[in-house]
Order: sequence, then structure tokens, then C-alpha cells
Amino acid sequence: MQSVSPVKGRGKARGPTDALLARAIVVPARTFAGLKLPSFGGFKRLPGGAALDRGGGTWRFIALVLIAAAVGYGVWWSGKDGVYGDAVKGARSLAIAAGFGVKRITIEGQQHVTDAELAAALGAGPGSMILAFDTDAAKERLEHVPFIKHAQVMRLLPSTLQVVIEERVPFAVWQSKGKTYVVDAEGTMLAPVVREAYADLPLVVGDGAETHAAALVKTLRPFDELDRQLLAAIRVGDRRWNLRLNSGVDILLPDDAVTDALETLLRLDHERGLLKRNIAAVDLRLADRVSVRLAGGAEPGTPEQSPVAPEVPTASTTKRKT
Repeated sequence: MQSVSPVKGRGKARGPTDALLARAIVVPARTFAGLKLPSFGGFKRLPGGAALDRGGGTWRFIALVLIAAAVGYGVWWSGKDGVYGDAVKGARSLAIAAGFGVKRITIEGQQHVTDAELAAALGAGPGSMILAFDTDAAKERLEHVPFIKHAQVMRLLPSTLQVVIEERVPFAVWQSKGKTYVVDAEGTMLAPVVREAYADLPLVVGDGAETHAAALVKTLRPFDELDRQLLAAIRVGDRRWNLRLNSGVDILLPDDAVTDALETLLRLDHERGLLKRNIAAVDLRLADRVSVRLAGGAEPGTPEQSPVAPEVPTASTTKRKT
């Protein structure tokens, strides 16, 4: 767990709330080992550290009475222009002065989403009254951040917001129109990236490749020998795949019965060393025959060269780590 603290001390001039949160200052979770958690019997203390609430708190009771009085005054005068708004502002100021402003934000589950994205989506700062903070709206904003799949926002009185997130897991690098993005297993685009940043993930290329990548990876899983040689998978017509190997050989897969085609390919490679020959492509699209195109020209009697895929891996593409 990490803690984002919008307030670092007192006595210094502070800028707008957005500027403070945009810095998203992160401090180690152990700093807050003494955080008290609310319970039906009041507050309970975790071992070690100082507590946020010091128990009892006559001053806190008095502050709450003042806040209630301010709100009641505002409601009573709600028929008069501006009076109710002033009362609400006064109540908020009293609540914050009494210790019910957001002073600390704890984050659990953060791995890839940035501190700045979290702070901007959460929208809480030193001027936020914790009792009035809309946790449902904050949850919705957080779940609009691409890397966040699910979020939960809870108040820990008197002044802490606890945020628990479940992030989407990077699954593949998708190249489209010359740009690369990291996507999850569902094909959700998470962020633009450079290939080298996720060199251990498979590279898929072309329209529809991002949404069909998980199915392809599952199909290739039993063929570990071939998977280790894979440089990129190129989606053709959003209906089938070409596999580009590290050697530069293209494997043209059929629309269906892909497993049968791959078993045939590996059998020919084991028996005849097919993939070690000076070839440019192996065409597996026809169920009753395998065609090979030699490097530098087509072999007589083979089908015409397959249609060019919408995209090919860029020059910056590197081999996957194995």
C-alpha cells in the first residue's frame, strides 16, 4: 500500500488543490503503520506509530456541534439568497478546522497507473471535507482511467481516504497505424508505449489484432518451440494470422483449424528441417497441402504470394525475451 499525502506540513503557502494533487507525493506505507481504523466501538489501533485520532476528544464533540448548528442555520435561512451557500461554506470550514478535511490518501493495488492519474481522478485535497466527499463519483472517475479495472473508495475518519484499485494486466503490445500500445487480454488499450518497454510481451499487428491476441496466445501455448521463435503476429483482414518468426520467415495460417496446421508445420520441421531452409514463407492456408515460397523468389507450382498484411512490424521491433 502507498500513501499519497496532499498535506506535508503547516506554515507554508500552498497553491491550488489541483497543483498539489498533480504532484502526487508518495511516501512509504510504513509511515502510517499506526493508522486507526473505524469500528463499531470507536477506533482501533494498528500496532506501532502515532494515531490520527487521540480518543475521547472533547474538542471534536464541540466542533461537531458547531458544524451541526451552522448547517441548521443555513437550512433555516435557505429561502434567502446566498445565505444557505454561506452557511454551507462555513460548515465546511469548521469541519476542516476540526480535523475532518482530507489530509491523507492511501492507495492499494497500484502498479502501472501513475500517481498523477490517480490524484486527478480522485479529486480530493486539503480543501475537501471528508464527510461530504462523494466516494461513488470518485469510484466512477477512477474506473475511467484506462489502467484501472475496478476501484473502491472509502472514508476512514477523521481525515483519510482509502483507495483500493484492481488494475488491468498488460497482455500484449499492439501495433496499429505505425503506433504501439500496451493492451490487456480483452483488447483494452491501456497506454501508448515503445516496444522495448514491454519486450517480454507478444507483439500483435493490424486491425483487430488487439481483441484476438488472447485467443492466439492460447492456441500457441502448446507449441512452445514455435512460440519462442515468434517475432510478431500480423492480423490479416481481421480473420486470420500471419506469424513472423525471428528468422524472417512468415507462417501463413488458415482461418480455422489452426492447431492442425501448426502440428503439420512442426512435423515437417522435425522431419525435414523446413524452418531451417532458405525460405521466405510457409503457406498453411489449404488443408490438403503445404506450400513453400523460397527466399528471393517464388517456387514453381506454389500459390501466388499471399496478400500483403495491412501492417508489418516496424524496424524498431526487437526480439522477445525468452
